[in-house]
Amino acid sequence: NRMSVSGKLAIGDFDIGLTSFSSGAIQMDGQNPAAGLPAAGLAGSSVVPSADVKVYTQALMVRYKLNDNFSLIGGARQVNLKASSVKTLLATYNVDATKKTGALYGLAYERPDIALRLEVLRSESLSMPLTGGATVASGTLVVPEATTVNFQTGIAKDTLLMASAHKVSWGTGQITVLGAGGAPNIGSAFSDTTSYSLGLGRKLSEATSASLTYSWEKGAGATSTSPFTMSNGSQTLSAGVSHKIGAMTISAGLSYTKAGDVTVNASGLSATYTGNNVKAFGVKIGYSF
Repeated sequence: NRMSVSGKLAIGDFDIGLTSFSSGAIQMDGQNPAAGLPAAGLAGSSVVPSADVKVYTQALMVRYKLNDNFSLIGGARQVNLKASSVKTLLATYNVDATKKTGALYGLAYERPDIALRLEVLRSESLSMPLTGGATVASGTLVVPEATTVNFQTGIAKDTLLMASAHKVSWGTGQITVLGAGGAPNIGSAFSDTTSYSLGLGRKLSEATSASLTYSWEKGAGATSTSPFTMSNGSQTLSAGVSHKIGAMTISAGLSYTKAGDVTVNASGLSATYTGNNVKAFGVKIGYSF
């Protein structure tokens, strides 16, 4: 489960926003004999690690309106890695909590008369040194640079077309842990990704609106040598509804994700993920004053 909290305040030509959310996690249980994974489900015989790694982000953003059409966006994000553990075939690694702050910036163009908005956002790469217990000499977590393009426009009365693209340079955003006390080094093998979404929004009444969105992301291939790989891309269909009650807006949505099949080969063992899907439900409550 995930929770986020956001707020926005307008001061003259400035909009100031603050948000806090769970931005990532690696949670696996391959070294647990009850996991029912390959090699007869024996502890310590699966290529799949056990991991509990959680990342949270807080961001402060400011938008300045240059005129009725153009706006500049700038701010900072702080990425927080919680105290984490990863258990592999050969050793258990415990990593201390750490955090790093970096800049984000962008530009927006708007045409309110046709509900058009084009927004480009960039966030810089963050390199976070890692330390840990007896099995971690040092390491690095790189949160990669990312570019997001959001677009919407009216295409008919009370109807919006929405699209987005999100490119992340994971190829240069790897995780490296240098082992100590005889523990081997471990690291990620991430590839650059770009995810896309395309959707329609429809105003049903003065108080109620609905949306339908299709999202997709191409994977890195049907095989992988990284034990942290669990899918080869994904396709998601989402539906949502929003209803206003006075100053309060209540939104809810459902999504269904089909994960691409992938086989992982590492350390002479293999794990195959096939036929997997994710169903999710979310609720958002907003209040304006």
